[in-house]
Amino acid sequence: MKHLLSITLVLIFGTELAHATCKQVDAKGTWITYQAAFVTLLGEQHVGQCKLVVDKAGIVLDPGSVCEFVTFETGPIPTSGSITVNKDCSADINLTLGNLSGQVQLAKNKQTFTGRFSAQGGEVSGTTNGVKQ
Repeated sequence: MKHLLSITLVLIFGTELAHATCKQVDAKGTWITYQAAFVTLLGEQHVGQCKLVVDKAGIVLDPGSVCEFVTFETGPIPTSGSITVNKDCSADINLTLGNLSGQVQLAKNKQTFTGRFSAQGGEVSGTTNGVKQ
């Protein structure tokens, strides 16, 4: 009986530690993100990179936050928006640039994410990855 109780406690507390919750403040920092659009209105695929400077409330700060689209050879385009972090470490990203929205999953170390995005009413969609500097 002692062993059964010990195993049960280890499973309960071990699982709890393995699934640590995320907080809004986990979004704070400077993120470098990479996007690959595979569905576009005109059928043209493209890639982009953003630098997102995020405060502890999840606000994407402009100035400081910029995106560039390599395929179209754009220069840095200022952007702003927000990142909302959920307890399960999923996050919602909304940027003013192209009316971009995305759903991502933070890694356990809260230093990287991966997910998907769509922009301009679903006319553009693809994958996104990010790393905290």
